Amino acid sequence: MNIYLISSESRVLMDEKIMDIIGESKNKIIYNAEETAVIDILNEASYVAMFDEMKYLIVKNANFFGSKKLKEEEEQALINYLKNPYPFTTLIFTTYEEVDGRKKITKRMKELDHFIHIALPKGFELQEKVNNLLIKKKYKIEKESISYIINSCLGNYDLIVNEIEKLDLYYEKPSKIDFKTVKEIVSKTMSENQFKFVEAVIAKDLKKAKRLYEEFNILKMDPFSLIHLLAREYRFLIEMKNMEKKRYSKLEIEKTLKIQDWQFEKLKKEASNYHEDDLKDCLIRLEKLDYEIKSGKLDKQLSIDLFLLDLYDF
Repeated sequence: MNIYLISSESRVLMDEKIMDIIGESKNKIIYNAEETAVIDILNEASYVAMFDEMKYLIVKNANFFGSKKLKEEEEQALINYLKNPYPFTTLIFTTYEEVDGRKKITKRMKELDHFIHIALPKGFELQEKVNNLLIKKKYKIEKESISYIINSCLGNYDLIVNEIEKLDLYYEKPSKIDFKTVKEIVSKTMSENQFKFVEAVIAKDLKKAKRLYEEFNILKMDPFSLIHLLAREYRFLIEMKNMEKKRYSKLEIEKTLKIQDWQFEKLKKEASNYHEDDLKDCLIRLEKLDYEIKSGKLDKQLSIDLFLLDLYDF
């Protein structure tokens, strides 16, 4: 198979899959589908190589398999290429969006068994994946330490990999990673300040939020964790308002959201300060920021600044 459509919410998992396909090959060209016409990409894919060496074309942000639309002639050209692909070109389309199974080009990719969706690992699968990653790096680690890393990163695999890279800089190989060092490197204080930042943003205390974010920038902290935390909080607030609208009891809400009494009171107070449409708008903005960072369209250090500026509109 020399044509792929890969979708995932994770940049790290996406990159891992691409590396599995292309191996050590240097003969690759990377395109951004939002900047390069499909016809131009297909022309390059069809270009006859002199020495029959496999060429890899990686087409990022191929969102025409999802929310975006191709021109009719571009879509037909792509379908025609899928029928008769050039044998010495491997064409890899990637998207962070959910693909639309109703589209002809998406149906065709699925019919040819060229579609790969990489789901985010959760629960036991996530623990196994983290453990295997550390074993591959020649480290031994206790389950307690793995759980601490996962919980500190809120189960976000990309953030977990980021924390493991920090451990990689600290330890020589092979080594046993001890829990005390994990707690020091995967900073609890940083986690606490992240939650304070989220509270400040939700309360629209922008002065406090900006101060905390400036501290994060000094420490070179990846903003993905903040985006993830904020998105999770807005989702909680939207669900809280929906359940209150449907007259769910306090016990039913706590059971559904898996929260404790103090969290219920906190969410209830926060939700009362927002209209549901405003919460949804904030969530959409965060999802857009996440996509623009992953696709390379936005500098990640500017992302939160832009979001905070947008909050002045409310």
